[in-house]
Amino acid sequence: MKLEVFLSVPPCSGGKMLLKRIEKIQKKYNGIEVVIYKGRTDGLKKYNLTAAPAVVVDGFVKIMGVCPSEKTLMGALKEAGL
Repeated sequence: MKLEVFLSVPPCSGGKMLLKRIEKIQKKYNGIEVVIYKGRTDGLKKYNLTAAPAVVVDGFVKIMGVCPSEKTLMGALKEAGL
């Protein structure tokens, strides 16, 4: 499973919180590949992202513009097959 995280530069408070939640999930689940993008990247256009932070799971935009709660983030991962 690939988890792509898009953050603004400088990071907003939501982006900082999202990173903490992602780190916690990485420690708990070994099978997740996490890629973190900061600032403007080609991924923004690829996924048509208009706000950060954003989370893309296996190529599907799951969260955009808000820092998800841990429960919401886990729900997006479980929906993708975790």
